[in-house]
Amino acid sequence: MKRFLLLIFMLSLAILLKASPMAPQPELDVEGLIAVIEWVPERTEKGVWGMSGSLGGDRTFPAHYFVELVDCNVAVADGEIEPADGSMPWLKLGKQEKYSVSLNHPADDGFLKRGMRIKISGYHTSGDEGGIWTTFRAITREDAPTCPCENTEEPNSALDDDVLAVPDTPGPEPLEGSSSLDLQP
Repeated sequence: MKRFLLLIFMLSLAILLKASPMAPQPELDVEGLIAVIEWVPERTEKGVWGMSGSLGGDRTFPAHYFVELVDCNVAVADGEIEPADGSMPWLKLGKQEKYSVSLNHPADDGFLKRGMRIKISGYHTSGDEGGIWTTFRAITREDAPTCPCENTEEPNSALDDDVLAVPDTPGPEPLEGSSSLDLQP
């Protein structure tokens, strides 16, 4: 009888410890402006004894950029089947204010920069309780615009007439024995 109860307990435990994979998701095309970017080096995490799925074994998370995009557009990638209405309530398509992505990249080499506009083709997420992994087919980049203050060229003399000139005249003087808020007329 003890063996039978032990067998039932072990089967119940095995059912409870079954891996919980993420729901299938279509590949997406994501376009937006990089507002926040952080490069994260590769790391390995030890498995948890007795757990199933990727949590049960040692796993490596590749080096990647964590990117927050603004002014985004999210669409189902070409060749993917668009989900039926309501079948994936967590999947938001269309115009988005913000969208976060993790993009595998081996080095912090400036491949992506804040202010760049990018389009990620074929972005896909998968995983289970042990972690989330992402892939993509391609990234198209538009370089970040340079700040005019970084321009080392001499100002164009043709533009000098368009610059607002501030006359070099003194402003009103404070009254004697008063604060600077009491100005003379």
